[in-house]
Amino acid sequence: MKLHQLRALVCIHETGSLQDASHVLHLTQSALSRAMKELENELGVTLLVRSNKGMSLTEHGQRMLTHARQALESVRRARQEIEDMKGLTVSEVTLGVTPVTALLPPLQQTLLRFQQTYPNAALKVLEMRPAQLLQHLRDGLLDFALTSQVPSHAVGLDWQPLCRIPGSVAVRKDHPLRHVRSLRLLQQAQWISVDPVADSQSQFNQLFAGSALGRPSKVFECTAMNLALKMLIESDAVMVVSESALGPCWAGMTDMANYLHTLGLQEAVPDFSVNVVCVNQAYLTRTASLLFGQLQASFA
Repeated sequence: MKLHQLRALVCIHETGSLQDASHVLHLTQSALSRAMKELENELGVTLLVRSNKGMSLTEHGQRMLTHARQALESVRRARQEIEDMKGLTVSEVTLGVTPVTALLPPLQQTLLRFQQTYPNAALKVLEMRPAQLLQHLRDGLLDFALTSQVPSHAVGLDWQPLCRIPGSVAVRKDHPLRHVRSLRLLQQAQWISVDPVADSQSQFNQLFAGSALGRPSKVFECTAMNLALKMLIESDAVMVVSESALGPCWAGMTDMANYLHTLGLQEAVPDFSVNVVCVNQAYLTRTASLLFGQLQASFA
């Protein structure tokens, strides 16, 4: 199994055709076809099939794609690490965050200190939902991530707990159900979920599962946090929010606590579990490892 074969597999998948992949990789189509055939012969499976829509991956190809991306990213980071040690390149660190963890003061303070201490480091922060973060980690697209949800299946990832953020059920200040104390009385209300409704590990689903209640039938799925909060303020919707989301400077408001009311429910509302996660700490570049350690220390 050779790197050029893995690059070919990834590029063909991303472009959708041998012709486009050949232009990107500056190789002939016959060379790409030969590379893929050699890889398929070595593995004993078919990785790609041709259709009227172009080239697509088989089930075996999909599994191989994940490993190919990880291998290529690992090689890229290894080269960067050596070049960094030789003083020839600018370090790059890519950190993933969720809308909840992005609001945490220790994260903001750590990033500011890191930039001041290592001004030549290229720092990228990408915001996405917890499930997306984990997939990006497995695909090798992130150095590490600060997530607010522990999935039921976290095999192959290195998890380090940092803190817990209390969760609340919130409505707008003058909501007609603002005095409700029972979750059962909210089952017929319109809910907003910032995670996919099918995500069983989301705080929204955990709230009802932990209270032995069925999920509400009226759920608006909106993974855009700013939009979800603005709709919460301007409608009769109900939503699970973190304590950090009720602070200042969110969704264009000076202080969300001025616009939202948290319900004093009898049922327990799930906390948001904040964890820093990577594939393997030993694989982090020197610069990424420094930021990783600073982030852990800031929550200690």
